[in-house]
Amino acid sequence: MTKLALKTEHKYRLAIFAVLGIAFGTVLVVFFDMISARLQSISQVSALTERVEFEVTQPALAAIPVRHMRLATDAPGLDGKCIDGLVLPALKANVIYGRVGYGPLSIRIVPADAQRQDTVAGEFEPDNDGRALALTGTTYMEADASCPSNSVQNQSSANPLPGIPLPLPIWGEARLGSEFKGMKSSEPDPTLLLSGQIKVSARALEFPWPLHLRATLYPVTVLDLPVGSRLETYSSPQDNRPPGESSKDGAEFVSNWWGTAYVDSEKPALNVELATDTPKLALYRPNRHEPDVIETSRLNQIFEDPNLIKLYKLFGVFALAAAASGWLLTAIERSPRAPNKKSDRK
Repeated sequence: MTKLALKTEHKYRLAIFAVLGIAFGTVLVVFFDMISARLQSISQVSALTERVEFEVTQPALAAIPVRHMRLATDAPGLDGKCIDGLVLPALKANVIYGRVGYGPLSIRIVPADAQRQDTVAGEFEPDNDGRALALTGTTYMEADASCPSNSVQNQSSANPLPGIPLPLPIWGEARLGSEFKGMKSSEPDPTLLLSGQIKVSARALEFPWPLHLRATLYPVTVLDLPVGSRLETYSSPQDNRPPGESSKDGAEFVSNWWGTAYVDSEKPALNVELATDTPKLALYRPNRHEPDVIETSRLNQIFEDPNLIKLYKLFGVFALAAAASGWLLTAIERSPRAPNKKSDRK
């Protein structure tokens, strides 16, 4: 049998190619590791749900306009009254919007320290009086059909406001739906997520000079939310840190949701439109303890980022031009020399 042996020249070439391949692969790994730290995503959620709640991070952006609602609070001067005005929830209070079927809208505000009765859950500013009134303890509001007769806004028959659903602001760490559970009374609690869809997009990398590639949003995936599920910010046991503590890289990220919920008289439950820049979302489904994690991975960025794809094409053009130039040079060097006619005559 003949043994295959590489010439010394080929061994040198093979070694050079191996070294160049390792160096190029190392550069790619370092490059993709650097850009992965700049990965930013945004998720848009459209849902029909009986329940949506959020923790207030900026009270001014979470001010709730209320109309024709009956109030239940620990404040003796306000308990049981119909209110029209603006409710400003306290910082870190938990706001829960609920509506079962075509029933009335309910709003629950749970203060951060709900065990104390004198804890302020928020403030109420009436329409007919600018003086703010404190809401203490867990505060509950529910739309009441008997309240419009006592409302200041109802005094004018030409006022169209009573027929327009008010938007319910959402600003903070939100949660859609709740655990699927059986009925405990004839008056069910708002829990069920009826339907929904989530669109995940990512922000393209920016290369301002000399390519002038601006950062844009590109679609990653579209998912349907199963009925009876719960959507919230994903947090693993390793990620649980005291509030305000920085991560390993020194950066502090606060998951934030923003959007609105409103009542449509022709649809059950609540219409919710939400967006979040949270990098990981957790979808809990019935009969499962572990959540399905929704996120934009590094592979999505590597293969779907439009600016990176343009860079790949640019490098491909350069590589093709270099290969064509090398082939032409090799072809010219190997071409036979033209015969010398004068020497032939001699």
